[in-house]
Amino acid sequence: MSETENAQGIAARCRADGGLTEATLGELRTELGYRKLGRWVLAEIADTLRATGLGFFPSHRLDAALNAEPRQSQTVWIYVRDGGPRARVIDAVLQPDDCDVRAELDVIGTRTPPA
Repeated sequence: MSETENAQGIAARCRADGGLTEATLGELRTELGYRKLGRWVLAEIADTLRATGLGFFPSHRLDAALNAEPRQSQTVWIYVRDGGPRARVIDAVLQPDDCDVRAELDVIGTRTPPA
């Protein structure tokens, strides 16, 4: 079974939750078929989510260099990177160098209301 086939359950759960869901590292480990949650498994989980068209935050939870002792109870938010408004706003915040942040945030009405 390929990595993206493994992540289809997570993708389906995310879509069922409206495009955004929260999962523990323990849930991700189990669903993707890993026996242990070692720090090097984190990169594999992150790569699998990305390959399935999913994004996640906070990114440091799936970074072995920053999360040297991952715990099953640690959570990440997972979102569908479908180009919709939610995905564009999250991507703008997480990767501001890759887009026009102001334009993306204006989509959600972040302009300051008149006094």
